[in-house]
Amino acid sequence: MTERGDHDPDRELDEALASLHLEARMSDRSLDDARERLMAEASSASAPASFPTRSPFRRRGLVVGVAAAAVAIVGGAVAFGGSGKAPEQQPAAQSAQPTTSQQPVKRDVSLLSAAQVLNDTADKITAKDLDLKPGQYRFIEVKATYASSTINGVPQDSTDPETGYTYLVDSTNQTWIPQDVTQDWLEKRIPGKAEYLASSMPKSEVPAYEFSDVQSGERRGACGDFFPKAKPKKVCGDTTDFGQPAFYEALPRDPDQLVTWLTDYTAQRGSAPTTMFHFGVQFLTSGVMPADLRGPFLRAMAKIDGVKVVEEATTSDGRKGIALGIGDERERRDLIVDPDNGEIIGERAVAADKPDSSWIKPGTVTSSVSLTIKIADAIGVVPAN
Repeated sequence: MTERGDHDPDRELDEALASLHLEARMSDRSLDDARERLMAEASSASAPASFPTRSPFRRRGLVVGVAAAAVAIVGGAVAFGGSGKAPEQQPAAQSAQPTTSQQPVKRDVSLLSAAQVLNDTADKITAKDLDLKPGQYRFIEVKATYASSTINGVPQDSTDPETGYTYLVDSTNQTWIPQDVTQDWLEKRIPGKAEYLASSMPKSEVPAYEFSDVQSGERRGACGDFFPKAKPKKVCGDTTDFGQPAFYEALPRDPDQLVTWLTDYTAQRGSAPTTMFHFGVQFLTSGVMPADLRGPFLRAMAKIDGVKVVEEATTSDGRKGIALGIGDERERRDLIVDPDNGEIIGERAVAADKPDSSWIKPGTVTSSVSLTIKIADAIGVVPAN
């Protein structure tokens, strides 16, 4: 049997990305070409082959899962942790009788445009880069739930439908980044529960989920090099590695110039709006994007054709915001923002009409990520809420 993620080569198991962080991210292959290549290898193999399990940390490189204020996900430099703005409350009834607790009113987003929401979010950004004192660390926590699918291999010339099963897996990733990023970083991966989602077979025949060694444990490394044996070697200050601050330093701060840059960056992948949005979400949720770039980048994202307001959304840690997304026949990718306070609070993926795994129903949330960035007083110390 074979584990796999989806057609996007960036969506590889975190450890695979850690091992091939530059090669995987900068590949010239198109997304569909990579998927077809992987599927062909699996179909022709005489023995089971292992595909990467889909993971929320798939593209964050070594600063896995950081969020942004960036993304938050590994990714960057501004604090936006904590709860978002509380939902609006219904007005208290004018009555002589004691009032009871009022239920929050769901925000009506039906008339909002993506450009309006993204520009409003950019307008409200007040966060600054974290002011770390000697001995303090940038703490990035990513809480995620993601779909992990296993398929049964079929011969390459077979017309039989694939079979398999999918679990929803919870995971928490915590990263401590020092003021001097060339010094040791700390990463902790904490596996959570795994719940059956769907399959092509009776549920009673689905094996229990087993976490791999790389999905848990504690690792240290200078400049976030948690896998020193990875090839190519991770290099501090690499301007092609979006998990490092140096990647963002040379980017323009003008939204139109950022659109041009993002178009060029994704040119080898077709520069399609879905691809541009996909990478934009990665950068915004990287956790290492500086504060002065966040607003311009949100405005640049507002210029991508086809991005729509989806709905009001709640992240896995309970924060409320607005989901904006764009997708293809397989999946829709959403960025979740709180336009009331300028926070980027998470992201998610939702199965579309033709999911990669046929047993997953369209509309199923296949990954959900919430991001928090705070200051830690020492390495390994989780900041108080």
